Amino acid sequence: MILIGTTAAILAVILWTVSGTINKRVATGLGTHLSAFLYVLISIIPVLIATTILGVYSISFFGIWTAVIAGIFLAVGFILGFRALQTENLSSVSALQEIMPATLLLFGLFILGEKINTVQFAGIAPIFLGTLMIITTEKLEINKKMLPAVLAVVAWSIYWMIISYSVISADTYALPILISRLVSLPVVLVYLLSDKAAVSSLKSLPSRLSGSRTIAVLLILVSIASLSDASGDTIFGITSGSPVLAIGAALVALQPMAVSFLAFVIYKDKLTRLQLYGLLVMLIGALVLSA
Repeated sequence: MILIGTTAAILAVILWTVSGTINKRVATGLGTHLSAFLYVLISIIPVLIATTILGVYSISFFGIWTAVIAGIFLAVGFILGFRALQTENLSSVSALQEIMPATLLLFGLFILGEKINTVQFAGIAPIFLGTLMIITTEKLEINKKMLPAVLAVVAWSIYWMIISYSVISADTYALPILISRLVSLPVVLVYLLSDKAAVSSLKSLPSRLSGSRTIAVLLILVSIASLSDASGDTIFGITSGSPVLAIGAALVALQPMAVSFLAFVIYKDKLTRLQLYGLLVMLIGALVLSA
């Protein structure tokens, strides 16, 4: 079971890296409202396929409601994440995702009763210190534009904590994830409808698609990013319902760094000296967690 869980975590990291790298282009090209809606809508496809293949087995009333609550936090995370990517560089936003595996590690320790050694526990402190450094400007002020990114990671952390309960209460891990995705769809739809410009943009997509190669590329990119993210979530669900959540969290800790590196190569992201040091401090924490 440990081998299966570890393999699942590695594959999830690869898929999340692909998704995370593309998301910057999607956010700046389609905007927060439309990006979040299309992202969630398309992401239902692989989870639905996985649920069909694995079969729909029994799930308790508690499992259903925890999946519903988890879906709300998932949607909030997407909205805040795309909002942050519109204004901030991908390297710093992605690096902040190190908060999530650290939080999951603590969750595995205190809630699921998993065993974590002293070295892994010590890796948590550099991660939160690095987070503070990344969201701090050179004038030693908190960059408020980075707060949505922090809140997005917190929302996703809560999502994984809650969905783990649902997965444990069900006979299949795919069904709770499908429920959460279905619940997140009306949440992002309401957010989309709250912005008239975003609604107009959605209505004009068919006509714009026929006359603009850029729109077609953006739709392809959001599809790839969404499918990769949902597939990663579904696969990582194996670890969230098993005794290897802490191992999975340690491996996932390396994913934000991979995205940050690709952002530097592809998008030519520039970090301040303080952000760079923060990134290095978080990398140290991630390596410690992976030890």
